[in-house]
Amino acid sequence: MFTLTIKKSVQMSVLLGALVGSVAAHAEAAPISDVVGTIEQTLTAQTQELFVSVKREFVMSLQTQLAESIYDFNSQLSLNAENKGESAGVDEYSAK
Repeated sequence: MFTLTIKKSVQMSVLLGALVGSVAAHAEAAPISDVVGTIEQTLTAQTQELFVSVKREFVMSLQTQLAESIYDFNSQLSLNAENKGESAGVDEYSAK
C-alpha cells in the first residue's frame, strides 16, 4: 500500500512536470502564477493523502506487533503454568 502511494505520487509529479513543460511552451495562454497555484494545490493534496496512508500503515503495523507480542506472552504463560503443574505432579510421586 505504501509503495503504491509513493508510485502514485511519483506519477503525479511526472504528470505535473509535463504540464509545466506544456504550459511553458504556451506561456501566453495562462499566467504562471495560476499554474504554480494549481501545482501547489495538487502537491498539497498528494502529500496529505500520503501522510494519511503512512499513518494508517504505521498504526496497522503497531497493532499487528502488539497482537503478536500479547499472543507470545500468553503462550509463554500457558507453558509456564503447564510446566509448574507437571513439576508439582513429579514432586508428589517422588515424595511417596
